[in-house]
Amino acid sequence: MVKLEPGGGSIVMLPSSGASGTFAAEAGTESITQLIQPPAQPPPPVTTPLPEDLPPGTTCPQCQAAIRGLADRTCPQCGRPYHEPCLNCQSLNPFWVRNCRGCGSDLLTLKQHMFANLNSQKQQILKLRESYGHDRTLPLLKYMSTVNHPDFVALKEWAKSMTMLIQKERRDIKAYVDGIRAQANAAMESQKYERVRQILEQVPRPLLDEPLRQQYVDAGEALTEVDSLVREIRNAISTKQYSQLLSCVQRYLELKANDPEAQNLQRKIEKLTMVVSAKGMKLRRIPGGRFYMGSHDSDEYLRNNEHPQHKVIITNNFFIGVYLVTQKQFQELMEYNPSIVAENEDCPVDSVTWYSAIEFCNKMSEAESLQPYYALKAVRRRSNGLIEGANVSILGGEGFRLPSEAEWEYACRAGSVSPWCFGDQVLDVSNYAWYYENSSMETHPVGQRKPNSWGLFDMHGNVMEWCYDWYNEFQYQQSSEEETDPTGPVDGTAKVLRGGAWQFGAEATRCAYRNNSTPDAIAGVIGFRVCRNASDDAM
Repeated sequence: MVKLEPGGGSIVMLPSSGASGTFAAEAGTESITQLIQPPAQPPPPVTTPLPEDLPPGTTCPQCQAAIRGLADRTCPQCGRPYHEPCLNCQSLNPFWVRNCRGCGSDLLTLKQHMFANLNSQKQQILKLRESYGHDRTLPLLKYMSTVNHPDFVALKEWAKSMTMLIQKERRDIKAYVDGIRAQANAAMESQKYERVRQILEQVPRPLLDEPLRQQYVDAGEALTEVDSLVREIRNAISTKQYSQLLSCVQRYLELKANDPEAQNLQRKIEKLTMVVSAKGMKLRRIPGGRFYMGSHDSDEYLRNNEHPQHKVIITNNFFIGVYLVTQKQFQELMEYNPSIVAENEDCPVDSVTWYSAIEFCNKMSEAESLQPYYALKAVRRRSNGLIEGANVSILGGEGFRLPSEAEWEYACRAGSVSPWCFGDQVLDVSNYAWYYENSSMETHPVGQRKPNSWGLFDMHGNVMEWCYDWYNEFQYQQSSEEETDPTGPVDGTAKVLRGGAWQFGAEATRCAYRNNSTPDAIAGVIGFRVCRNASDDAM
């Protein structure tokens, strides 16, 4: 055993109780050789010969650590690869060489150009983000995320994180725009046009898509039209132009349906411009005036018998039926119903001869204690009661009659100069008329489509309407440039039919469309509405 003498500095060796010449180790202690052995040193680093083309003192381009060998192919301190792809041909090259060993390109120049390009794209992305051009940033970010080069790792990671941020902001922007759209739609449906513009004006302009921009324009146009209508209404009231006033108020109510003053004014005008017969038939007072009769040369559906367009003067006021004569009205007065298309008392009567329409007018006059407007002689009837022939002459007076062709088109247009009373868009026909596209090939109860601006229903469709005039295909070519109260040819073989019908296409629903048939003809597409003269002060 080793013993340290007290007070002395010498070490003495004591014999152990074990075998001679050995040293016993106490339990849990190390051998003496281990205790006196110097500490182990780390093995010397394994190095590989440095390439001959490596410039002296070259350091890692990322962390500037000295390059001691290329065994791991990456910098042991920062992990940057010692080889990098050529940005032209993608072949690997040591970072210290100037020219690509694959394609010979100048590697430093390629990296400088790429760095400038990526930084330019980064700035463009930031500007686009500021101007809400998020969708346009994504292709740029996708490109930046695919650049595979150790010198551009930071930009690549920036692109990836920015992509996530852009996508989140896109979702937030979409939710914001959807909310704005819902608010604007609700305000538009409530006809609060000023509110629509206020809502949309708070939205950054780049976020306004085409529907929202159009909605802003529509709201502005509605406000302008409302202001214009208010002026027209005031002028019509001061000049007592009640039919013009009615059309203005009706249009105003289309734009401002809940305006109580306009609703009250409409009710007053209805009383001033409408009469109701003893049989419950409503007629609208139409003021005399001027209009252009026929189709303009620009009408794509122009037919030979509709031109040239010419000026017509209607000198006298007249009343015309708000609705087509219904089966119920015809049945009550004539005691038979010739209709063959639909058995519904509220549908227009159809299959009526021109002669029977004339007879109906006379019976309406008698029911109202008015002198009949026509004289019928030598009447010949069919077994079902319809007149198939008669000698008809005009007696005149205030009794009920058929409109002239000019009166009918004047009333149908209601001040419009376009192919239809509502404008020139054929897609809007279904809002005003029953015709081939929406009729299911049958007539429909009167008054279900929109009226024209003078409050007349079914002028463009449901059934065609008898007029009093004889028909001449070339009448317009023979007319003067301006005519006053034209009544058509003095004789002929066919009578004029106006308006479209459930069986016809959209072109037949135009204001200027002309058709004809012999006065004894019956057809499921033919009906009529009545008319009567009105004195200048009749209100």
